[in-house]
Amino acid sequence: MHNALDASSTSDGASVGLDFAETHGWRRFDEGRTALWFRGLIPGTSPEALARVAATEGAEGLLRDLPGLCGHFALAATGPGWALAAVDRVRSTPLFFGRGEDRWQVGPAAGRIADRLGLGPADRSPDGALAVAMAGYTIGGDTLYGVLEQLRPGEAVSFGPGGEARHHRYSVYRPWRIADVDGERLRRTLRDVTLSIFERLIASAGGRPIVAPLSAGLDSRLVVSALAHLGYRNVRCFAYGLPGNHEAEASRQIAAHLGYEWTFVPLGIAAQKRTFASDLFRGYMAYADARSSTPFQQDLGVLARLRDGGWAPEDAIVINGNSGDFISGAHIPPALRQPPVGLSVAARRQRVLEALYLKHFGLWQSLRTPEHKAAILARLDAEIDAVGAPFDDPAGDHGVYEFSECQDRQCKYVITGQRVYEYLGFDWRLPLWDPDYLDFWEGVPLEWKAGQRLYAEMLRREDWGGVWHDYAVNAKRIRPGWVVPLRWIAKAASAPAGRDRWHAVERRLFGYWMDNLSNSAIVPYGRWACDGRGARHALAWHTEAYLAGLGFDFAGRPAG
Repeated sequence: MHNALDASSTSDGASVGLDFAETHGWRRFDEGRTALWFRGLIPGTSPEALARVAATEGAEGLLRDLPGLCGHFALAATGPGWALAAVDRVRSTPLFFGRGEDRWQVGPAAGRIADRLGLGPADRSPDGALAVAMAGYTIGGDTLYGVLEQLRPGEAVSFGPGGEARHHRYSVYRPWRIADVDGERLRRTLRDVTLSIFERLIASAGGRPIVAPLSAGLDSRLVVSALAHLGYRNVRCFAYGLPGNHEAEASRQIAAHLGYEWTFVPLGIAAQKRTFASDLFRGYMAYADARSSTPFQQDLGVLARLRDGGWAPEDAIVINGNSGDFISGAHIPPALRQPPVGLSVAARRQRVLEALYLKHFGLWQSLRTPEHKAAILARLDAEIDAVGAPFDDPAGDHGVYEFSECQDRQCKYVITGQRVYEYLGFDWRLPLWDPDYLDFWEGVPLEWKAGQRLYAEMLRREDWGGVWHDYAVNAKRIRPGWVVPLRWIAKAASAPAGRDRWHAVERRLFGYWMDNLSNSAIVPYGRWACDGRGARHALAWHTEAYLAGLGFDFAGRPAG
């Protein structure tokens, strides 16, 4: 097994250490005096071919080829006098780097690099730590520490003979670049692009078992129905959550209709408490720690149980619906679903920033101070400015919002749920983050994207697998059942104070038990119900626990 540390010496004595090991899918490819570390899948080429490019053309050759690479990957390479690291267009595997006294440290494990650099709470980035505390993730290239950086989606960093680091943004998701195409043509193109993506996925799977978490929504249903439509039979579906929840019932019916094996893993407060107190959970949190977002752990315990019980084969590929709801327009807030009329560019820009802040930076209501808001808006604005968002057409304002959410929340928090699968020893795919999907959705006009209009119409018209008309999408059902009468009593008592008051009461008294994933079990009920800081949901508590483990308080300040 190859282990770190590899060094690329430069003319002035500076060097770059690549901190990698051949675990969790990372492989090393040597070509002469060049070493390439690679993880992922890139249809149409190979890591061996990239290693040859690196050996003959150096960093310049890799930078030239990056925009044309398909699939999901991360890589790092060293040669005489140079080094380079790069991630794919959605940062599906993150990479981090920081400068020590005599060398740069580069690798996929932020915690290891932070330890090598001797970083702790005293070295925090105020903006980075505040953003994690308020949203669960940083903004742009920030981490919790001022001297530790990360690659943004579609970015590479090169290190030259002088020891300098140069950023290269080879791809940016720009959904304000709208195409002038009629609806019928859009539907046909979306159908064809989607099928093409799944045909490539099937070819790469090679008949191996596919394990799919299946819910009542559009995205995981698309995954399993497209596989069925294209004739892939080696698929197993699972659902989880509170017994009797609507997601599980719809999942069972859809899997049965498609002829796929299905199982359910019940969750509850007691089961999740055991998971959160386990060595499995502690090990995963260390593995997935990016020092820039709360580790996404949603189906860790569930999939571990399915693996350990033999239901999920060791050679399975896990494929979820991440993140069709975002890319198809479901996250565009109501305030941005119509182009503004009569607003200045400055007012429209502020409108987008306010929408981002209101939607995402509210894990704790008590942290929403004017000072904190000003700091968050300034960082968001700087990232929008850095990619040259034009604001030349009001009909594209929603695209600026989508760019920001894609770069930060989706790519730092949501997509990194793939670490769960790696940690448990499974391969994975992300078909709904395929580069072809990015290219398509980047150009869809607001009228077809808002509310997922185009996405939903195409899926229902095509009706792959016959599961798009007779099975409800996200029908709601309150669980557990004992909460229902108590909730109605509390709602009647709170009604005179208005809807906002009722929602606050519901979150505080019943949200702990109604959480379908029981992620609220990270804290005792008494602490949940009596805390006055205004937690939005369970992620606030998980973020507080994550920060505490690194020596920070819930606001991202050094503890104590």
